[in-house]
Amino acid sequence: MEGHTWSRLLLLAALLSSAAGQSVPVYVVVGDPLVLTPSGSGALSSIVWDLNGNLVAEWAKSDPAVESDLEFYRSFKGRANLNLATGQLVIENTTGADSGLFKVAQVIKRVPEPEVQMRTLTCSPDSSNCTLTCSGNATGAGPVTYSWREGTEPWGPEQKSPDTILQNDEEVQGVETISCRMTNPVSMEESETANSMFGPQICPFIIPWENIKKLLNVIKKVILK
Repeated sequence: MEGHTWSRLLLLAALLSSAAGQSVPVYVVVGDPLVLTPSGSGALSSIVWDLNGNLVAEWAKSDPAVESDLEFYRSFKGRANLNLATGQLVIENTTGADSGLFKVAQVIKRVPEPEVQMRTLTCSPDSSNCTLTCSGNATGAGPVTYSWREGTEPWGPEQKSPDTILQNDEEVQGVETISCRMTNPVSMEESETANSMFGPQICPFIIPWENIKKLLNVIKKVILK
C-alpha cells in the first residue's frame, strides 16, 4: 500500500451509539468511495449526516416522500449519495478534507398504541392453536420490537415479529386475558387487554338453565295467544 495516502474517518451512529460514546474507525484510500452505514433497521422519517459538526446531507420525509427533499451541503454536492431507506451515505472522490468525525441522526416516530388481533380466520375454542398479531402502524418508528403478556404474568421476551401463537393447552386455558406491547428506542405502548380465545372468559354470559326454561315458557305463551 506504499504510495497511497490514507484518510482516517470515524463513523458514529447516534441512534444506536453505546453509553460510552464509542465510535468506529473507518479507513479509505484517498479518491476511493467512502461508504458509511448506520446501525439499526426500520423505516426512517428523517436523516441528518454531519462531519465535524458541519452538515453533509439532510432529508426529512414528506407526504408523499420525494427525493427532492434531500439536500447535500458544501463540497458534498454532486459527489455524495444517500439511501433514504437505510440511511447509508456514500461519498465519491474522497479527499483529505473528508477526514474527521461523521455523525448520523435518524429521527423516528413514537410507536402507536397497538391492538391484539387474530390472524387465523379459523380460530375457535376448538382449535389446536391460534395466531395473534400485535397490530399497529409502525411506519417511521424505526426498529420496533414486540412482547406479549398472559393475564397478569410478567411480560415475555422482546421479539422482532409482531405475531405469537397460542397453543390450546391446559396452561393457556387458565389464562383469561392477553395483551401486547410495542417498543422502539424512544417510546413504548401497551394494548388494551383482550379475552383469550382459549381462556375461561371466552363465554362471559352464562345463563342458568332454569332461567332459559322460564324464558321459553314466556315465548310459548306469547306465540299461543
